[in-house]
Amino acid sequence: MKNNMENKGLLVTNEMIEKANLGDEITLTATDHLILLTKSKMTAMDLIQTIDSLAEITQAYLEILEKNCGGCEDCGHCEDLEREIIQLPEYLLEIADIPADAKLCAYVEEGSGVVHVEQADYEHDIADIPPHLLALFENYGICIGELDALLVKGELLHG
Repeated sequence: MKNNMENKGLLVTNEMIEKANLGDEITLTATDHLILLTKSKMTAMDLIQTIDSLAEITQAYLEILEKNCGGCEDCGHCEDLEREIIQLPEYLLEIADIPADAKLCAYVEEGSGVVHVEQADYEHDIADIPPHLLALFENYGICIGELDALLVKGELLHG
């Protein structure tokens, strides 16, 4: 479905609704990175078929991640991963002119007792992945170290 620029929105045709077998009453659910149209009233089989469709989409997206990250079988790339989030009090961030929601990174001057903390020059890293998804990716065999590198780079992987 393409963005309809004239109406400044998306156009869902009756043909699309019929093809999806949604019936006369539909529910729109908007979440982060997803808009889902479903039947407003569903039987157990409707729910199962919807879950099956979502599982197919999830499987395809997992395959895209695996293709881009590669598999992980004791690659060593994942062992030294920093998964902890650096946090500083808001007043220090304000003094340093760093936004309160900024991702931070730290650099150590070995043996000096000095740690430098600054705003990271990237938006996301492995620490942003919810634990349940991280476990799913690990179980799927996706190299978490390479996933972290792709998150930091912010490259397009799909579309």
